[in-house]
Amino acid sequence: MIKRVCIFGGCLLLIIFIYAGAAVGSGPSPAMKLAQDAIGRAFAESGSPKGDGNLLVLTNAGYGQLGPQTTEAFLDIAERATGCSVGRRSLLAVHSSIDEPLWFSVYRRDTGKMVYARWTGQGFAQQVVDCSPEKILTPEGWRAAAAGPLGANIFSVVSITLTWAVDPPWPLLLAALFHDHFCPGVNSGYMFAEYLREKMPLREGEQYVFVTAPGTCAADALQMVFNATAGKSSGYAMHIAPDTAARYAKNNVRPTTVAMRVNRGADLCDGVVLGFDGEKAYGDVGMKPQDLSPPGGRNNPLFFIARVKASRELARLPRAQTIGYVVELNKFTGKASLADKIAAGDPFAQAVNQ
Repeated sequence: MIKRVCIFGGCLLLIIFIYAGAAVGSGPSPAMKLAQDAIGRAFAESGSPKGDGNLLVLTNAGYGQLGPQTTEAFLDIAERATGCSVGRRSLLAVHSSIDEPLWFSVYRRDTGKMVYARWTGQGFAQQVVDCSPEKILTPEGWRAAAAGPLGANIFSVVSITLTWAVDPPWPLLLAALFHDHFCPGVNSGYMFAEYLREKMPLREGEQYVFVTAPGTCAADALQMVFNATAGKSSGYAMHIAPDTAARYAKNNVRPTTVAMRVNRGADLCDGVVLGFDGEKAYGDVGMKPQDLSPPGGRNNPLFFIARVKASRELARLPRAQTIGYVVELNKFTGKASLADKIAAGDPFAQAVNQ
């Protein structure tokens, strides 16, 4: 019996040593090792002390990939290399397609210096950008930055980076990370959420159901804040022609979202049609609605620059002020099934005609 115990114990120790050795020897894959080296170079290039409060690491790690390899491990690598973390709001993961290559940026708020790197399939292409607002938020600065590896990702990276720098509320920041960029539509969706939490809070047995038409950025903010998704029959986006939506406007404010409190157990639904007073909001931050529609549309850097400026400035404003940009266009009540009807046709016509 003693010999059998010793043999069993010896085998067990051998297995432990084999597995421990394998774990120690495994390490990161060659591609992840390149990512580790790249974040190390970017951090050194930034010139920032480790864990500095002015430092932000932005990345699509966890979503984007290194070839066929998933990249969630890069979040730990970035934290060890820079001292940034999710808990300090200094390591942020941006939602992207899993088909998008891994990218990251290291940004210093105090100097405006940003180092961006993107996986090319063979290694990481790196670019140093002056991301200070006075430099990047000009047509010349925008075009110069977009000419490098940052490329088409410039709006996502710059809008989140510069708005992060003014310390927005965490739920608003989460909404932008999910949406993959900051824009006034995301701000307005967050304003709707705060308005509802104050003016139409949920009661026992209720859930929010949202129908946003047309499907715009506000829908993603509401989904993120309230976990209101189509898969849970609580978040819908529908197409509606601009001239149709204009029929329901009041004082030049068009409807954006139908927000409903639904209690299926009690067979009750009450709701409100909400709009965003963009003219008032943009005026308060020194802009005009026309600034968001420059000649040439998306081919004009001012199209994106205006959106970055507006989102950044709106994120600075106190909650009480931003709730004031939300306009109630109509209220209604009905049975719980009304929520399904509103989600199945012209939502504003259904809501207005109750």
